[in-house]
Amino acid sequence: MSEVLDFLALKSHGKLVSIAKDTVVCRLGDMCEGFVVLTQGNVKVLRIAEDGRHITLYYIRAGEGCVLTAACLLNLQGFPAIAVTQEASTGYMITKSQFKSWLDDEGVWRSFVFGLLALRMGDLIIKVDQLAFDSLETRLMHWLTVQPQAPNVYVTHQQIAQELASSREVISRSLKKLESKGLITLKRGEILLKVV
Repeated sequence: MSEVLDFLALKSHGKLVSIAKDTVVCRLGDMCEGFVVLTQGNVKVLRIAEDGRHITLYYIRAGEGCVLTAACLLNLQGFPAIAVTQEASTGYMITKSQFKSWLDDEGVWRSFVFGLLALRMGDLIIKVDQLAFDSLETRLMHWLTVQPQAPNVYVTHQQIAQELASSREVISRSLKKLESKGLITLKRGEILLKVV
């Protein structure tokens, strides 16, 4: 990923955009006018069901861009999800015309974009497999163990429910089951993993 950041530093002449924490950068149906490659920060891309439940599709971190934005730019369709900054973020903004031109002319850019597509397709296949074949308890344990702050995960039951497309009540019951099996300890606003 550093190769693309070096490429952008050279091609974009160091021009960066900054986005504050908790900013909705794309809404369902928005037409994308450009493509951002993050140099720092974190953006969550999610879908919200009619009943208000959420499912996180993926996160965009430093050195990455949004594949749904790429698809929108290439297909001239509206954004099919919602993207929200999880922390203050900065990145290179690439215009729609530059994005397309570089795909034709710049091997580094083409490799970067197709690498992102492959990465996210793999992530989404894993997510579909988990939803289709794994129990909620299995998905919940997996989610907890991959959190950067594990073994101490500071999160509410509602936040987990949004991540896993469930309800707070169902997540609370599943967490209690995991606690009764000795896999976790529940505290207010914190979950301590006993197995990492």
